[in-house]
Amino acid sequence: MKKSNTSNFIRETCVAGPVIDVTVKFSNRMPKQERAAKSNPSREAVVKYNSKTAEKKLSRLLNANFYPGDWHCTLTYEGIEPEIGEAKKELENFIRRMKREYEKQGLEFKWIAVTEFHHKRIHHHIVMSYIDERVIARQWKRGHVNFKGLDRKRNYRKLAEYLVKETNKTMSEPGSEIKKRWSASRNLVRPIIKREIVNPSALYETPKALKGYEIDQESVHKYQHPFTGIEHLEYMMCSTDPVPRIKTWRKGNVVKRDETYRRSLEVQIEMDSLDEWGFI
Repeated sequence: MKKSNTSNFIRETCVAGPVIDVTVKFSNRMPKQERAAKSNPSREAVVKYNSKTAEKKLSRLLNANFYPGDWHCTLTYEGIEPEIGEAKKELENFIRRMKREYEKQGLEFKWIAVTEFHHKRIHHHIVMSYIDERVIARQWKRGHVNFKGLDRKRNYRKLAEYLVKETNKTMSEPGSEIKKRWSASRNLVRPIIKREIVNPSALYETPKALKGYEIDQESVHKYQHPFTGIEHLEYMMCSTDPVPRIKTWRKGNVVKRDETYRRSLEVQIEMDSLDEWGFI
């Protein structure tokens, strides 16, 4: 890899509730002659890249909107298994009924839902704001509800990984009726990502936590991007204080795009590859 000047390195920082996630990488505006050659990614590389992209986005949404004691519920079906279209309507009706229940109690209803049906009985995962579990059980009329409260770690990266993993086979199935990995309420906080120029050494330094935070060591990940060969460093830090010290990141410019480390070239490579395999 050719030596680049300082302006070719950026750090993208996102504050999502008590978690700050950071990506250090080469800039997407670096000169063409300094970029790694376009690779021909395997099908596995495309699937893995899509999963990691989805996990990152979902982690931010979960961390910014949900708290210890909120619910991760699994909604299952008794009796004859419904078709995917019927199951979708059942979930929509459940969410509509739950919205009324929250309104009765003067509570805000936030939710993210995932449906899985590939090689197993269809079921729904839904992460939602806290309400008495008896209310939830009463409003799901097709089967059982398995309840799990969100833990006190406050970094729900692993929950995001689990939910995305649940959708991988479904999303990669040719002709799948599931077009999105998850659906969500419109009132979710959308974390803001900012980008700033950094010294090249930031890519090679050991991540250090800010005051009042600690590094999630399992989140530290240094790798070559599978589509471009460009090096990336990603990590998260989580607040050790009950109330996070940092609410917004003051440095850098706001990234307008939804997903921060997907350059237009990378997206085109991905779409070309998916088209060749008949996924789209």
